[in-house]
Amino acid sequence: MGYPEGDSEREILRSEAGTAQLEQLRPYSMPPMLLDIQQRSARSTWMSADHLCAGDVRKTRESDHLYLGVSPRRLADVLPRCQAMAFLDGRDYCTPEDFKPLAVSILAHRVVVSPSTLPP
Repeated sequence: MGYPEGDSEREILRSEAGTAQLEQLRPYSMPPMLLDIQQRSARSTWMSADHLCAGDVRKTRESDHLYLGVSPRRLADVLPRCQAMAFLDGRDYCTPEDFKPLAVSILAHRVVVSPSTLPP
């Protein structure tokens, strides 16, 4: 199909392509419903943070390859998300599979590689 020519491309950019559909969107759920889901998730899922992921996070602070590891406060940010993953999966307990997909996206920017491990 290819890309549009100059005039056609400008017309696409100037048009309201897709914006008319925004007016037709309706909310999927209301804020009170979301708060209820959050509260039920936190109450119904248990997690042994030390058993599940705190040990791995602690290793980032003990590694010779990292200058700065993940803080306990950052780990505390991940735990409710793990609970939500378990809740959405219909479980009242968390597993490492709830933690793994979140760990890199939430924690990776919190570690700093040690300068001694970088190539010269």
